[in-house]
Amino acid sequence: MFEAKLQPESDFNNKVYDIFYDIAKKAQEDVQKEMELPYLIDRTKLAERVFNVSVQSLDAHILKRQDFPKVHVGGRTLYPKDLVITWIRNHVEVSDDIAPERNFGVV
Repeated sequence: MFEAKLQPESDFNNKVYDIFYDIAKKAQEDVQKEMELPYLIDRTKLAERVFNVSVQSLDAHILKRQDFPKVHVGGRTLYPKDLVITWIRNHVEVSDDIAPERNFGVV
């Protein structure tokens, strides 16, 4: 009869702690970056700091949408940070599809 016992590495708990610590630290940094944004954002900051795309991509794919939140102040168009973040969360597409298994030469 074959018997196998799995034993974690001696520093397993430390590795798990480090992973969770890194995740929490990144989340805290993201929240801090969000808090540093002004309430009304111009399109350049919106492209760079929120969407991480070029201004041209933002103009072509997002800003022309009728449902994207904006406010006109004088001759400027500005974007309310909170409404933009809510809009992004409401328009995220999550795929339930799992990539097909690949054989990689294993039969």
